[in-house]
Amino acid sequence: MKIASLITFFIVFSILFSIISFSVQSFVVGVSPGLINLGDVEKGSTKLVDFYITTPSEETILVKLETENGNLDFFSRSGYKDFVYNYSEEGAAGWVKVINNPVEIKPSNDTLAATGGLIRGREKISFILDIPKDAEPGYHVISVKPTPSAPSETIGTVGSQVVAITGITVVFNIPGEAIRKGLILDMETGNYVGNRLEIKTYFQNTGTTTISARATQRIYNESGDVIAEIYSGKGSVKPKGIITFITYMPTNGLDLGNYNAYTVVDYATGKSEKSSTIKLTAPPPTALAAKPEEASLMPLIIIFVIIVIIVSIIIYRRVQ
Repeated sequence: MKIASLITFFIVFSILFSIISFSVQSFVVGVSPGLINLGDVEKGSTKLVDFYITTPSEETILVKLETENGNLDFFSRSGYKDFVYNYSEEGAAGWVKVINNPVEIKPSNDTLAATGGLIRGREKISFILDIPKDAEPGYHVISVKPTPSAPSETIGTVGSQVVAITGITVVFNIPGEAIRKGLILDMETGNYVGNRLEIKTYFQNTGTTTISARATQRIYNESGDVIAEIYSGKGSVKPKGIITFITYMPTNGLDLGNYNAYTVVDYATGKSEKSSTIKLTAPPPTALAAKPEEASLMPLIIIFVIIVIIVSIIIYRRVQ
């Protein structure tokens, strides 16, 4: 009986999986071209950009277009690797205004041969790129991503929403002196968080473009041995702006006294480095009291786990 039920389940699952796979494969969209290089675009100017959305589908598809900021990964492409040194990480997605969004793609009587199959639907898409007067110099990268959907009455609830392939990437350069540069100003200790000491690293963007960065610190004892390597989260900072990177130094088992710290802030196209001294002192009573409060939650967690186990056993026995 169990074997028969298992076979039936497998057959039903295979049929459903095949239907879903077929639906998803039938409703896909692509973009052409995949990359547009606009070259130099002046501050305060407006540019009209055209591209095409294509689909092999024989049904009408509704496509919504969304814009996102590009990232450093773009510059790993051949021919663009050197551009990264003049890359501005200023958010430019808001400069794009898509005309007629969302757009409806209808199948055509004419089909076009393309790599990977036939194109049955093809629609020209236009958007306006509006460059602010105070835009930063340097290369900017924007991604325009299509998200397609089909009317539920066309294909039913199964497979009515699908995911498009990679969107179109738009790159352009705003003339001017684009400099990516930063400097660690200072570092200081902060509060104790449990058995960890907060360390604050102050970093200033001394260039002319927005950059993203993160801090790494190595902590050494008097003998020169590395006792900890700690990392901050990633942060973005505008030109002349200052960002504070927070890291946490574990203090378990460490003697009170001075420790050497070597800090590196990496912003992809360069680094800023600084050596400093951390003085480890006895934490205040409030910091020591934090651990027992956290530990007081353990009995509640244990009770909850026991209740879940008991309920699971009862349900299992009833099913049997």
